[in-house]
Amino acid sequence: MPTRVVDVLVVDEGESTAPAIVFLHGIPGSVDWFAAVAERMVAHYRVIRVDLHELGADGDFSAAARTAPLRALVDDLDLVEVTVVGHSFGAEIALELAATSHRVACVVVVGQAPDYRAASIPSAAKWVVRPWAVRLAQRWTPGPVIRLANRPVFAPRFRYDSAPGLAEALVRDFRAALPTGLAYAAGARADDFAATPLDLRARALDQPVLVVHGRRDNLYDSTETLARFAAAGADTHLVEHAGHSPQVEQPDEFVSVLGEFIRSR
Repeated sequence: MPTRVVDVLVVDEGESTAPAIVFLHGIPGSVDWFAAVAERMVAHYRVIRVDLHELGADGDFSAAARTAPLRALVDDLDLVEVTVVGHSFGAEIALELAATSHRVACVVVVGQAPDYRAASIPSAAKWVVRPWAVRLAQRWTPGPVIRLANRPVFAPRFRYDSAPGLAEALVRDFRAALPTGLAYAAGARADDFAATPLDLRARALDQPVLVVHGRRDNLYDSTETLARFAAAGADTHLVEHAGHSPQVEQPDEFVSVLGEFIRSR
């Protein structure tokens, strides 16, 4: 269960003196989306999974506002040489934390394109996905329908039962997500990214950046995503048999790539 540290909910596992990795989940999502990775890495790293549900609850979804509590967290824990991993909605927070904290040594972006140019998100979504509509869907959509709606997010042959607890997490996390956060992701986030794409944010960093993307990601085109980040100087890795969440779908490959990146920096 998450515990609260400087008003941030975290799951903190492993030896306190081990190299630290901070994992930031997407939306809808939770600390469970890095559970398989944590299980594989906790013997050699201090694994800190952050619950992001409360970030942006005041309606401010800017990267700076959502990152401020995490900067306080790494300061309070006195972490040094931290690796920050951000999946999807957590990617810009990871990059912002690296840009504003001397405690971050490297950044990993998972399943997120630099902007929405390579996104398969209908342009009408910003008008349809409104907080009130999300609240209705969260309350009344049956669990099986939520799970079925999430199938395209994963690679075609991926089975929910291959990731223990995922089927339940999909439903629980959708119901717990901030309606305003989902509306932001479908709307104003595109404008924020257009103003400052994530590849430009990565290029501006002093720290090394790794971008991991699934070939079968139906939200963001993997080829364009990795090409743009590579042009910005980032290391890239394509997970052949994964969709939008390679850390869930192929945890062994993800852990291998992440560990090699950390050791090589």
